[in-house]
Amino acid sequence: MNNDQISLRMVVLLLVGALTVVVALHHPALGAAIAVGAVVIALLNELMGR
Repeated sequence: MNNDQISLRMVVLLLVGALTVVVALHHPALGAAIAVGAVVIALLNELMGR
């Protein structure tokens, strides 16, 4: 795996995390979105690591 793939992976993970935080901030009733976002990030990290 080269540095370009690592950078792309990090960018995707950060964007998904940022999107989750924005949704949670704009819609406080969706506070569970942070937990869902963490699960999504963990799954993406696991899948992209293979």
